[in-house]
Amino acid sequence: MNDSVRNKTIWYIVIFSFLVTALAFIGPMLGGSPSSPGLGFVIWGTAPLVAAILMRIATRDWSDAGLKPAIRKNAIWYIISILAFPAMTVLTLLIGEMISVSSFSGFSLVPFLKTFLSALPIFFVFAVFEEFGWRGYLVPKLASIGLNGYLASVIVAVVWATWHLPYIRELTWVYSSEDVAIFIPRFYLALFAFGILYNEIRIITGSVWPAVLMHCVTNAFGHPLSADFLTIVPGSEYIVSASGLLMIAFAGLLGIALNQWRMRKAGLSKSLI
Repeated sequence: MNDSVRNKTIWYIVIFSFLVTALAFIGPMLGGSPSSPGLGFVIWGTAPLVAAILMRIATRDWSDAGLKPAIRKNAIWYIISILAFPAMTVLTLLIGEMISVSSFSGFSLVPFLKTFLSALPIFFVFAVFEEFGWRGYLVPKLASIGLNGYLASVIVAVVWATWHLPYIRELTWVYSSEDVAIFIPRFYLALFAFGILYNEIRIITGSVWPAVLMHCVTNAFGHPLSADFLTIVPGSEYIVSASGLLMIAFAGLLGIALNQWRMRKAGLSKSLI
């Protein structure tokens, strides 16, 4: 990539980030919420997708959108996308029980599966709205300018987390009851760790769909568990919640492991996405 194209791409990244953030904060001014959707909530929810589409139309560039599922070639990665966060969630809950900071009781498989399966279509739609922006546009553009993978994950996390802020208190599958001033910095850290994993899946597969699937399953699996079966000792949310330190550690370590595997396979000496 020559300097002129690289500079243009940097501007595209800046414009996309500004546009998606502006749309997100305009949303609450126009009404609506997760519990009572309205125009503003729709604008907020679709902002990453809308911003990505507008940028691609304006630049006439769809080459790196990753729209092909390539299921046969990426079958193992689709399986990992489905299983990774449920496995990390279960491990987090088990550790929480062992160290007595949370309890997980009264679990019933049939009611859980009903809630999980009914939530999947809703969270799938939201995952498409988000991932077509984050992993469908922002990640490949950061990759194209040769940015270090971890720095790219920081940039994605900042935009991704900031987009959540207008409705953060009302997103019950994201935010717990703890002090929001304590929660938000950890939330940014969590999306950095999660982003390393999501970004690696996106780059390894060359498709946005495994990230969509991972995002969908993460929310649909974790939300009913937390809402219906998990009790956290007050003050311990930072350890065992969906964005607690255990989940941050597990996701970050898995993402780093995939990054290192990909680098070795490609014979590269530095981590580029």
